[in-house]
Amino acid sequence: MHQGGYLATTFQGLEDILAHELQQLGATRIKKRKRAVLFDASDEVFYKVNYLSRVAIRILKPLFEFRARTYDEFYKRLKNTDWARYFHYDQTFAVSAVVKSRLFKNSQFTALKTKDAIVDAFRDRFSKRPFVQTYQPDIRIHIFINRERVRVLLDASGESLHKRGYRQDHHFPAPLSECLAAGMLLLAGWEGQSDFVDPMCGSGTLLVEAGMIARHIPAQRYRSYFSFHHWPGFDAKLWKKIKTEAKATERNFTHTITGYDINPAAVRAAQANLRGAGLKAYTPVQVADLRKLPVHTPPGLLVTNPPYGDKIKADDIFDLYRQIGDTLKHQFNGWEAWIFSANKEALKHIGLKTARRIPLYNGPKEARLCKYEIW
Repeated sequence: MHQGGYLATTFQGLEDILAHELQQLGATRIKKRKRAVLFDASDEVFYKVNYLSRVAIRILKPLFEFRARTYDEFYKRLKNTDWARYFHYDQTFAVSAVVKSRLFKNSQFTALKTKDAIVDAFRDRFSKRPFVQTYQPDIRIHIFINRERVRVLLDASGESLHKRGYRQDHHFPAPLSECLAAGMLLLAGWEGQSDFVDPMCGSGTLLVEAGMIARHIPAQRYRSYFSFHHWPGFDAKLWKKIKTEAKATERNFTHTITGYDINPAAVRAAQANLRGAGLKAYTPVQVADLRKLPVHTPPGLLVTNPPYGDKIKADDIFDLYRQIGDTLKHQFNGWEAWIFSANKEALKHIGLKTARRIPLYNGPKEARLCKYEIW
């Protein structure tokens, strides 16, 4: 087994959670960065991170870096690379690029030049070429350019790790990434130790992630596509062993996880996604108005992601957040509640003392994960 250096990306604000996950899984030389964590890992640990991490968005392997001031220099350096070390000409590949430089044009053109250089390198050496495939390619390459500095990385995940494979309803929008939902639950200390409620569950992302954490179901249990399966030296036996060991640690859950939403379409979507994760039998979801929820006996954990008010008038959104506060006081007395929102003004209308505020980002939106202890 070899030690390798890797980079795991995540949401801003979840770097500590990701570093802790990596440490628990056996990674070494862990270094936190903004929205990412660097780490070293053996093949076994690397496979575990891909299969078990709940908050990593992508796992990348840095290959090399160089400096270039023109597209000509950029192309020549990439064309002179021995790409056969990383993949075979019979495999498919895709390239994505992120560019922050005055010297280079847009990301799309940079990705195109990268593809040309790789294809030409293979063609010159083998008289054969790999083909570009955008959907689930065998190999995915990332290019990052900052001024003159070019970094080349292999994407182990292939697709973002938030695509767990359990989502059955693709029509109802999911305003919360699975990785962010899991991160919020872990920040709230959720381990499946009590009852859990999401009173505005939408398509059920928090419910599914809460159920998977509670039952120790691996984050990628329902996903089959990983790009690193196509890397040279992939050990299929070791991968199978890790999956078998992970399945052996799954457990029963003795408490309840419950979801409510006023929108019947959201409830149907949540039920479909819970079915996809094998959790429907454990997780009742029902249509209910926030103001008419049943009284829940303590103790328990409530986590929810209410609307931020993008399409709702200010008075109406403030009224909704007042209703949230009233519901917490009367229906969830003795519970611990966490509300995640990007509307800081609306959060003030909950009318409860905030025990903790954690800054997080939901995409580009700066948000707060606020803790309330309801006595």
